[in-house]
Amino acid sequence: QAGDLAAEAYFPAALGETPPLAADARRSADGRRGALLKLVAGLLGTGLDELIQRDARRRQRRLVAGITVTAVIALSMAVLAAFALSAREDAKRRLSQSEDLIGFMIDDLRGQLAPLGQVAVLKSVGDQALEYFESLEDADLTEAALLRKSRALYQIGEVYFELGEFQQAQVSFGLSLEQARVLAAADPDSSARLFELSQAEFWAGYAAWYARDLEQAEQHLQAYHQAAWALHSREPDNPDWVMETFWAANNLGSLAFGRQRYEVALGYFQEAVARIELLLGQEATLERRFEKTAVQSWLGSTYYHLGDLGQSSTAFQSALAEPLDNENALHREERAYFHGKLAAVELHRGRLDAARTHAIAAVEAATALSQADPDSMELLYTRSAQDLQLARVDLYEGKPVDVSTLTEAVARLMTADTPPPKWQALAIDVAELRIRTDAGITEDWKELLQSRNISEHFGRQLSFAISLAEKTNADPGEIRELLATAEAQYDMSKDFDLVLPLLRCYRGLGDSAGVSNMSAVLEAAGSQHPDFIGGAAAIQP
Repeated sequence: QAGDLAAEAYFPAALGETPPLAADARRSADGRRGALLKLVAGLLGTGLDELIQRDARRRQRRLVAGITVTAVIALSMAVLAAFALSAREDAKRRLSQSEDLIGFMIDDLRGQLAPLGQVAVLKSVGDQALEYFESLEDADLTEAALLRKSRALYQIGEVYFELGEFQQAQVSFGLSLEQARVLAAADPDSSARLFELSQAEFWAGYAAWYARDLEQAEQHLQAYHQAAWALHSREPDNPDWVMETFWAANNLGSLAFGRQRYEVALGYFQEAVARIELLLGQEATLERRFEKTAVQSWLGSTYYHLGDLGQSSTAFQSALAEPLDNENALHREERAYFHGKLAAVELHRGRLDAARTHAIAAVEAATALSQADPDSMELLYTRSAQDLQLARVDLYEGKPVDVSTLTEAVARLMTADTPPPKWQALAIDVAELRIRTDAGITEDWKELLQSRNISEHFGRQLSFAISLAEKTNADPGEIRELLATAEAQYDMSKDFDLVLPLLRCYRGLGDSAGVSNMSAVLEAAGSQHPDFIGGAAAIQP
C-alpha cells in the first residue's frame, strides 16, 4: 500500500538515500555540461556516472561521424572543384588538392581515429581516392606531379595494409610502383629516384607476400634486391645503402624459408650476415646488433631444417652471445626464443643437460614477459612454447611432467578471438604430450583440434597419430594416409623436421626400408634424439 512506503520511495532513485551532488555551472567547477548532467540525473532517476558515460559515448560517436563526413566531403569537393579547370591544369590542380587531402587523411585523420579504434573509417575514403587516382592520365602530369601521385598512392597503400586489406594494398602499391618506374626511367642517374623505386618494389612485394601471391612477391623483392645493390655500387661507403642490401637479402631469405626452399634461404641469410657485420665493423649500434641476432636466428632455423644440427646450434649460440638491451621487452623475448630453439636442437643431439639449461632460461624469460602483460595471447603462446620444451626434457629424463598448465594455456589460445598464428602447432604438440604421459585427451579437445585448419602441420599430425596408436588400438589405414601426405611433403622439401616422425611411423608399421632411409638422415645430422636411439612400439590394429 502507498502508505506503507517510506517517504524516500516517492523520489527518483538518484534522489534517494544518498544526497545528490549540487550542480555548479561555473567554469572552475562543473561547467555548463557537467551541471546539466547532474540536474538531468536527478530528474531521470539515473546514476550520474552512468549518464556521464552515455554522454561520452554519444560525443565519441558524433566525433567519428563528423570526421568521416568531413573526409568524404573534402574528397568530393576536391574532385568537383577540378571540373572547372582546363585539361592539363585540371589534372595538376586536382592532383595538388588530392595530395593535400591524402596528407590530411594519413597524418591528421588517422591520428584522430586511431585512439578511437575507428581507423576502418578510412577505408571508404581510400576507396574513393584510389578510384580517382586511377582515372588520372599520366600524359597530363609533370614529373613533379607524378612524384606526388606516387607518394599519395603509397600512403593509401599504407592505410589498406594497416587495415589488413592486403589485396587492395597490393593494387595501391602497384600503381605507386608504376609511377616510380616512370620517374626512375626519366632520370636513371638519380640515386634519389632509384631509392624511391627500390622502396616501391619492396612494398609491392610485401603486399603480394601478405596476399599470398608468392611468385609476384619474389619478383618484386628480387627487383628491390637489385636496386639496393645498384645504389650500393654507386656509393659503396654509404651505410644506408649497405643497410638496404642487408634488408633486401634478409627479405628474400625469409620468403624462401617460408616456401621451404631452405638451400636458397641459406644463401640469402649468409649474405645478410655479411652485410650487417660490415656495418657493425664501422659502428656497433644496438639496432645493428639486434638485426644481426635476428638474421642469425634465421640461419639457425635454416640449418636445422637442412639437417645440420651442429651449424644450427652455432648460429643460435651466436645470436645469444650478441649483447642486447635487457630492459627492452622485445630483446628479452628474442633471447627467450633463442634459448628455446637451442633447447630443441640440443635435445635432438642427445645433450639433455644442455637442453635443460636452455629450456629453463627460456621459461624464466618468457614467464616474466607474460606476467607483465597477462592479456597478451602472443606472450602466452611464447611462454607455453618454452614450457613445452622443458616438459619434453622432463619426459625424456623420466621426470614428472606438468601438462595441466600447458593444457590450460592451449584452451585459452584455442578460444581466443585472435589467437597467434602458430597456436595450432602448439595444440598438437601438447595433445601428443598428454598422450605420452597417459593424461589422455577429451572429446572436446579432439573436436577443437579438428575444427581448425591444421593440415599444414604434417609432421606434428603424424607424431600425434603415432603416439596415439602406440597407446590405443589404431586404424593403420588412417596412419598410412597421414604417412603418404608427410612423404609427399618430404620429397618436395627434404625438411629435416619431418624425418623423426617418418622414422617413428616406419618403425610402427614395420617398414624396414623406410626405417633405414630415415636413420641414415638422422645419423648424418648428428642426431641422438631419444626417439631415434630408443626405438618405438609397433602399431597394432
